[in-house]
Amino acid sequence: MTQANPPAGTGASHRPDPDRTYDVALLGAHLATGMLAAILARAGLRVLVAGVPQDATELSGETTVPYTAEVFMLLADRFEVPEIAAFGRFSDLPADLRRGSGIKRSLGFLYHREGTAQDPRESVQFNVPGEHTEWHPYRPDVDRYAIRVAEKYGVVTVPAGVVAEDAWVEDGAEGRVRCDDGTVYRARFLVDCAGPRSPLVRRHGGDDTEPRLQHRSRVLAARMRGVAPFEDLVDGSRYPRASAWSQGTVHHLFDGGWLQLASFGNHGHSTNDGTSVTLSLDPDAFPDLPADPGQAFRAVVDRFPDLKRQFDTAVPDAWRDVPLIQRTAARTHGDRWFALERSAVRDDLLLARDVTMTAELVHALAGALIPALREGDLSAGRFAEVARFQERLAAFHDAWLAGARAACADFALLNAFCRVWLLWQILADLSLKRARLDCKHAAARSGRPDWSPVERFDLGGVWFRAPGGLRELIDFTMDTLGQVRSGALAPRIAADDLFARLRRDAFVPPLYAFGDPAARIYRFTFLKRLQMLWWVKTKAPADFRRLLTQDNVTSVSTRSSR
Repeated sequence: MTQANPPAGTGASHRPDPDRTYDVALLGAHLATGMLAAILARAGLRVLVAGVPQDATELSGETTVPYTAEVFMLLADRFEVPEIAAFGRFSDLPADLRRGSGIKRSLGFLYHREGTAQDPRESVQFNVPGEHTEWHPYRPDVDRYAIRVAEKYGVVTVPAGVVAEDAWVEDGAEGRVRCDDGTVYRARFLVDCAGPRSPLVRRHGGDDTEPRLQHRSRVLAARMRGVAPFEDLVDGSRYPRASAWSQGTVHHLFDGGWLQLASFGNHGHSTNDGTSVTLSLDPDAFPDLPADPGQAFRAVVDRFPDLKRQFDTAVPDAWRDVPLIQRTAARTHGDRWFALERSAVRDDLLLARDVTMTAELVHALAGALIPALREGDLSAGRFAEVARFQERLAAFHDAWLAGARAACADFALLNAFCRVWLLWQILADLSLKRARLDCKHAAARSGRPDWSPVERFDLGGVWFRAPGGLRELIDFTMDTLGQVRSGALAPRIAADDLFARLRRDAFVPPLYAFGDPAARIYRFTFLKRLQMLWWVKTKAPADFRRLLTQDNVTSVSTRSSR
């Protein structure tokens, strides 16, 4: 595996100084800490990053969606770190980073039933519009590159091979980080993004005995070589108009679980022939699997003929088996410290929410931490709103995951669920882009930046202005899926209810045909672009029409793909 080149002007020569007091010390060396450290350093703060032992083993998302890219763009624009924008556009990344990671031209959903071949009528594919360049980030390379971006801005990192083993706040006045070489570093504020066995979480009550999340899953994950592309195993004529499945993220779904595949070697310039493979299972639905993760994986995929063939020659690098991936910290902030992302909460890796939430949480904490450090108020109350947002965002993500698990009971319901999820992604992407551009234009006119439109953290998962009806549709969907989980509603009836709602709600563009169960392949066409523009000009609700200003029109129209 080739390692990505660091950006020009790297600050790698900076040596950590135990006699210096840094403004912020971050625990963990990966995408989240790299972005946050770069942002803080760009703001003129003195920043130290110390890796932790679990950096190399903690499960991390390896897919993105267009909304992910928009959050990266917000970080880049608001905090003036242009390198972050490239994380949202595969074509803008350094060549070495692109060679190790994969492209993403679609999201595929293939439903499976035990003992039978996959039925093409039980498949859905969303093709990513051409102006987007989503990707499958190979996290070892991407995490290293994020730290090198931070070093470019003057961030100091502990020496290679040295990791943090403990952290605490000394007498409420100053943070301390002790590394395994015995060195202790000082900082005014600590951000713990270490993941499991987080030092600060451990010192403040540890993890909740019962995670404050609905979803439950055992996760088996590995990067594998020799995974056959699904399109090579089946008769392509039975999947008319579908693009090559391996060119995007593939989700194999079945009652009680799913298997997500993200290929790194799916383009001509790749030097990485691996595939990110993540199997998520309802522990109650699969209670008697072998303890050995490789044997457990085979015991599941062998139930489904096409999956068995897809993995016949696959070889894992190393298995990671998490009997219960869900985890929530009892306490996530205090005077002079904050537990972020993987230290505060962990949940299933599906639909690119891991990488997306990382960017969303970095945005929220950076916006609060920079003025707090400048004003010298590092009390717990200063970060309470960010902590509440982190909890709300995690709950929002968890609701989608629990909903997806319920939807796997029957393809009809999964088919409907996918439409609601895609509509949310489209409108979240467009709404955040509109808010970001409005903030930039207002700042250009007045000379005074105001980012409050993208700080509506009290709204939870959709933390900016969105078209009327979107939040209500999401709530209706989650309530419907909850009734399926409880047994109060049959999956087919629930599917009919969701499709009917999609046909009825005025803010849902009719040309998407989201309310048509038979419209299972979504692809951009020129005709769809014209139809979208006509609907916006003549029938779209006003708060949807506001998204279609000149600097957003191409992005909106090209999402109409079927």
